[in-house]
Amino acid sequence: MNKLFSIVFLVSLVTVVSCDDEEQIFPVIETQDITPVSASNFLVKGNVIATGNSLVLEYGFVYSITSSVPDVFQGIKTVVGNRAETGVFERNISLASQPEISSGYTIFVRAYLTNQKGTVYGAIKEFTVPTLVVSSVAPLQAKTGAEITITGNNFSLSPEENLVKFNDIEAEVMGTTATSLLVKVPPGILYPSYLENNRITVTTGGQTVTATENFRVIPTVTDFSPKTGTFNTSVTITGSDFYPFGTAVRIGGKTASATSISDTEVTFNIPGDVTSPNLTMQLLSGNDIIDIINIPGTFTITVPQITSVTPLIGIGGTRVTITGNNFNVGSFNFTNNVVKFGTVEASAFSTSQDEIVAFVPKGLAVGNYPVSVFTGIHTVSFATNFTLTSPMISNFTPSSGIAGSYVTITGTHFGIYDQSNSVLFGNTPVDLYNWDETTIIVFIPVGTPSGTMKITVNASGQSVTSVNNFTIL
Repeated sequence: MNKLFSIVFLVSLVTVVSCDDEEQIFPVIETQDITPVSASNFLVKGNVIATGNSLVLEYGFVYSITSSVPDVFQGIKTVVGNRAETGVFERNISLASQPEISSGYTIFVRAYLTNQKGTVYGAIKEFTVPTLVVSSVAPLQAKTGAEITITGNNFSLSPEENLVKFNDIEAEVMGTTATSLLVKVPPGILYPSYLENNRITVTTGGQTVTATENFRVIPTVTDFSPKTGTFNTSVTITGSDFYPFGTAVRIGGKTASATSISDTEVTFNIPGDVTSPNLTMQLLSGNDIIDIINIPGTFTITVPQITSVTPLIGIGGTRVTITGNNFNVGSFNFTNNVVKFGTVEASAFSTSQDEIVAFVPKGLAVGNYPVSVFTGIHTVSFATNFTLTSPMISNFTPSSGIAGSYVTITGTHFGIYDQSNSVLFGNTPVDLYNWDETTIIVFIPVGTPSGTMKITVNASGQSVTSVNNFTIL
């Protein structure tokens, strides 16, 4: 029994001594390849050759823009893990959060492994941060929301690490490769597009590059209102990125200047010389018409109406008021509406959207004539004809007088005075003092021969002679 206890104790002692004297195995790690991926990323590889016999706490890479003494490396630590196994490991490292590291900077990198006894490092390796390049933009003009491609070199493969701006407005990066960026044109670009000086900048890591070619935003048209109306109706086109100068509208083949312009609205008036009831439109943008944009839909000119003609009886030269709606009140409103009595054109005195004042043509024979208005597109007629009649003399006072006196002639449909009107006593013209539709006042010139004679009124190409005689004493 004592002999067996002695053997067990001896074995135990040997075991303890052996554990206390176990040889310490240190970890071994090396820095392998460094591959620049972009202007803001690089891929670095390390190799754990031996993990050692102490507990590994972490391993990874340390990098810096300055090199240090070989046994200590002060830099930014990138931890890969804490369960180190022998073999190759790698990590993609982003410089996006370090804008101070730019093109041409040298980056020093070491692999490391830390266990309970301390830290070991691989050899220092270095590389130079590649230069961010923007070589082209295509297309160089597009609408808001369209996608364009920026080509170049050394873009980050992570879309969020490529900051693209149009002037000061950030754009959404839809996709990326090392040599191209797919970008959506953002709304609200601050600088006026008509100057064509919209610059594009790309920032990746600590580098910002401006494209050498300027970008131009094409205006976008979404709608217009109203869709119907008459001549001179104010129409508003809505959209975005409208130019503040030189913007006009081509409608029905005619050009209308904008009456007001903002970034999102263009207002203009329907011209009075369009000749079609259904009008297509185009937006002309820029002083040199650098964009011609089709506007969706058509504008319809409303058919005019005549509701009354006053008076409905008269002679040539009678002033007639035609009331209604949707008459042509374009730029030349006196001539945009053609008024006819029968087939003979009348002269217009004034026009508004709901009223036209015209004069009955002279020289027409007594009779009934339809009244029509042609607005340049539509022709409308009044339901009741205008009756062209002759002037009538109902009386004159006094019935006799001496040369140098005044005579008042009363009647109807004398019309409005013009230089062709005249009054004759017999064959002798007298001086006109006053003339209106129902009353004419004349002066018998001194020296007019005495005698008994008829009075004749010549008004607007028609004549009427009194039944009774006037006697000059």
